[in-house]
Amino acid sequence: MTVKIESCIFIPSFFIWLAWSNQVASATVKSYLSDKKNKSCKEFKSESKEHELICSNAFRQKLIQQFENYIGDNKKIIITESIKQFDSKHYQTSNEEEVLQSGNKSELVDEYSQQDNLAANLKTLHTSPNNLSVKFSTKDIKTSSPLEQKKTEFTPPQYFAASTSIQKIKKQKREANLLKRISPTQEKPSKKSKASNSIYINPPKIAAPEKIHPFTTTLPLNGIPISHLTEWELYGGTTFGDNTNTSISAGGIVKLDGKIIESLTKDNIYTVDQQGSYLQLQRIRETRKVAVTRNEPHTMFGMQMQMSFTASCLVGEDIENQKCSYTPGLVTDRDSLDPDFFLPTRIVQTANMNEVVTPESLAVMQLPGFQTGANGQQVGLDLYFPNTGAFPGNTQGNQVFYERKEEINNTQIGLYSQVRQIVKANHSKAVIGRTIRGFGLVTDSDNLLLNSAVQLGNFVLPDVKPRLQGSNKKVNTNINKNLFLTANAVRIPTSSYTFYHGGIGYANSLKPGIKKRSQIPRAKFNSVWVGISPIIERRIEKINRYKPTGKQNIIANGGGEGGVDSNVDLLSVVNGENFSANEIEDFYGQIYLTNFAQDVNLVTGNQFIEDIKYYPHISFTGNVQGSVDSWKYYTGVIGGKTIKAYAGSDYTRNFGNLNISTGAIGYINPDRDYYSQIFGNISQKIGFSKKANLVLLSNLNYALDRENRIGRIESEAPASFVTLGARVNFGNVSMGIVNYFDDILPNSVEKTLLADLKLNFSRNFQLTAYYTPINESSSRSRYGATAKLRLGSKYNSPTISFSWTNNFYDLGQDSKGIKLNFTDNIFKVLFRIGSPGSPFNKVDNKRVLRRRRRNLVDRLLSGKNKN
Repeated sequence: MTVKIESCIFIPSFFIWLAWSNQVASATVKSYLSDKKNKSCKEFKSESKEHELICSNAFRQKLIQQFENYIGDNKKIIITESIKQFDSKHYQTSNEEEVLQSGNKSELVDEYSQQDNLAANLKTLHTSPNNLSVKFSTKDIKTSSPLEQKKTEFTPPQYFAASTSIQKIKKQKREANLLKRISPTQEKPSKKSKASNSIYINPPKIAAPEKIHPFTTTLPLNGIPISHLTEWELYGGTTFGDNTNTSISAGGIVKLDGKIIESLTKDNIYTVDQQGSYLQLQRIRETRKVAVTRNEPHTMFGMQMQMSFTASCLVGEDIENQKCSYTPGLVTDRDSLDPDFFLPTRIVQTANMNEVVTPESLAVMQLPGFQTGANGQQVGLDLYFPNTGAFPGNTQGNQVFYERKEEINNTQIGLYSQVRQIVKANHSKAVIGRTIRGFGLVTDSDNLLLNSAVQLGNFVLPDVKPRLQGSNKKVNTNINKNLFLTANAVRIPTSSYTFYHGGIGYANSLKPGIKKRSQIPRAKFNSVWVGISPIIERRIEKINRYKPTGKQNIIANGGGEGGVDSNVDLLSVVNGENFSANEIEDFYGQIYLTNFAQDVNLVTGNQFIEDIKYYPHISFTGNVQGSVDSWKYYTGVIGGKTIKAYAGSDYTRNFGNLNISTGAIGYINPDRDYYSQIFGNISQKIGFSKKANLVLLSNLNYALDRENRIGRIESEAPASFVTLGARVNFGNVSMGIVNYFDDILPNSVEKTLLADLKLNFSRNFQLTAYYTPINESSSRSRYGATAKLRLGSKYNSPTISFSWTNNFYDLGQDSKGIKLNFTDNIFKVLFRIGSPGSPFNKVDNKRVLRRRRRNLVDRLLSGKNKN
């Protein structure tokens, strides 16, 4: 007796359905494939399910390989034998200990196309092990057996049973066990495949902020140093003086978001990608006005004339019993008075000549006092002239005096900045790419549209992403610190605001054997900067005006009103025509006159005005930074009414205790702020002990073409100087003295001797003071002091400072020999606070862990107390 057995071999995520005809063999005979299974899985024998799964998977792979080899090499018969037994831990029967499986010879396949189809399906099985099902049935294989064939179909996933005992197993248990077998084998290939295709050893992930040293993330952002730890910083202050108005400055920076992403590729490139966005608000100067005036007391006279003249109408239609105005309606607009001389600049006509006056207006005009009408009608004259003449002297005196007043007006600027810095390192080198994008808005700016258009470049200019060659050598994470120093030391225009800054730098990493600073490799950084810079437009205006020093006092007034029965006599002359009260019937007139006087000062002088406007600025700059020297080079163009182009370079070298620096910059179309100059300095430190030393220093600045005119007025602006000085540092005390020579370079500042003292009472309190016993400049600061108190020991601890300066201005004397000397005491108060306390120091991880542990204990104790 022969039967047909259909066998299904299940492989995770797919199955193979094989059908063949064979005869029943003895249950004790072990098949060839069963032996193969036992042989290939000897090393995986274990009672655990995991090892059983490995064994089954290994067997299935052997089986597939057997099919491929046989079909590919022989193109003949496919031989298969039944699987001897299923896992007894997943499938148990009531009467039998194992599942019988038998196999016999299969028949020859007649057509090669059917063999090729089977081989192709098996190949597909290897290439796509997931989400794939392959079936083989009797339709694909011809047999010579005359026996009737039966087919039993199963819905995947499901095992085929060679015995009816398998069918007695409950469906729920079968599916549950199947899931246990399939789940781990489905996950492992996907993870392995993903890992094999990845280019990373350590894929990009967000690093904990405390694990990154802030030295590598510190950079300047619009004049404020920040690191990846910076959260926010606020400052506020006020400046006031004897002859200076009060100005308030406030601003700050806050981090909106930020992260650092680390990764390591298979070709050993270590990458740190710093990203952040910040919002800044700053108070900047908009205008500065300095006025020097001569004040002479005067008495100013004025008058007010009020008059109306109504009578019976002489011309017009329907004029019977009507009354008309025989004066035009004229009223002085008091809001149009000239602020300097108080003369009216606008007189409003409210009624015409011969205009009919309403009965309501006539009734109101006959009330006591001057009235112009009712219900919006205004007839008559109401003329106000505050200044009809003046003469010297007033009730307050007649002494002439001079004043100097300074007025500073500020405006607001808001900036949104995106920062990205990428650092890469391989076995021998490190590179850095820095990109800053800024979007700014300067209120009350005449160049708002122009500056906004420049910001559109942010959408065109790319992020700087440095490239670095990989290798099979281990990454050298001992990155040269000069790489970060050169990026931060690159020249950025002062008092300017960044719209785009993109730069790239590189440096060789440190290797063992370096014993001297001079052996540390240099770093290079080149960048392009786009932003706005201030252009100060200066002008001098003449001052000539009256300044009231008292209120108006009436010195005389009088008037009256009446009609035919009164003694009022009026004469109106309009356009050459005379209208007399004696010639017109039923007239009514009002006339009032007031004279007054007011104490004023006749103010004459000049006012110096500075208007600060911001114009587009583009700069190309580079820096070569060594451990003992630095070389900067730069060029750029500044917009404005006159285009300014410049180029310059400077070099600094350290020889132990000796420092030397020199440089030069040249401008096309220079002015008083941007001008060509040659500069240099030298300093020598002489040590006495660890806490005591002497520093000798000298500075030079030669201004070549600084503008010395303001408009058409000659105004010298010396900027050249040669100095020689010394400073003694002894513990917490530091004293210095500097002398400015005025006869070495042309156009030098006046001879000056400056002495200063610095006292550190503690780490949190500092006092500095200065004094100039010799200063021949016409405008000079004679002495001053600053006290600084920090409420804590960290960088961002609350800090308050108070400063005072005494300024003296000697403007010579007037024609009468009166000296024009002015003194102004300027006071400034500043306050600053930020978070975290130390954004530029590495986070102490042990301290962080202790704090977290302490917080956890506190929470547990508080919860226990509540319970």
